[in-house]
This record gives sequence, structure tokens and C-alpha cells, in this order.
Amino acid sequence: MKTHSRAEAQFSLALDSIQGKRRVEQVLEAAQALLDRYAAQPDPVERLRLAFELIRRNFTGDIALIFGDLTLGAEGGDSGTARFHGTIRLADGRTGTLTAHYTEPGSMGLTNSEWLTAMRLLAGLAGLGAGGTVTWAA
Repeated sequence: MKTHSRAEAQFSLALDSIQGKRRVEQVLEAAQALLDRYAAQPDPVERLRLAFELIRRNFTGDIALIFGDLTLGAEGGDSGTARFHGTIRLADGRTGTLTAHYTEPGSMGLTNSEWLTAMRLLAGLAGLGAGGTVTWAA
């Protein structure tokens, strides 16, 4: 019986590893799609809008982006088990915020930890694409 249980455990670990790799690939594909869209859009504020839409469609519907006159989404409070809050700072001094909440597994099957990592990647790309940076609390 122990041999059977051990084989099941090993199979389960292998399956988790494969699924984790697929989730990482999905995040990288989304990041690449964002970069591809940036190539056709030189306006920094529109690039932030593109990042917002990509995150909203693929990672969480509970997202808010506030940057100058641009307000997208609505911050609904702590409606998820994971929270991302980043401050956007452009080289010209303009600032804004990107806030999102998530409850696993979400549409992509990400764990809360994987989602936070994905948000850091995508928010970082959003900041760079707009000509600045995004910082967040660890």
C-alpha cells in the first residue's frame, strides 16, 4: 500500500509542476502581448490603459488605475485574498496608483503567490512602458 501511495504522491508532484509551468507560460504570453501592443502606442497614458485592460481581462476584474485625469475601474476594497497596490511614477513627476485584488484560482488558475508575482511583472512593464517606474510594498 505504501508503494501505491508514494507513486500517487510523485505523480501529484509531477502534475503540479507541469501545471505550474503552464501558468508561468500564460503569464509570459500576457507580458509579451503587452509589449507588442506598446510597440504600436507611443502615448504613455494610453500604454497605462493597455496594461489596465490586459490585467482586467486576464488576471482580475477587481482593478483600479488612477493616473491624473485617467480613472479606470473602481477600487472595491478588500474583495480578494491577495492584494497588489503599486505607485506609478513617471520621469516628468506625474504619479498614480494601480490597485488590484485576487482570489485564487482565478481564470488562469494562478495561486495567490503566482498572481502577485505576475502583477509585479505586469505593473513593472506598465511603468517602464509609460516612461517611469512602479513601486509596491513587499
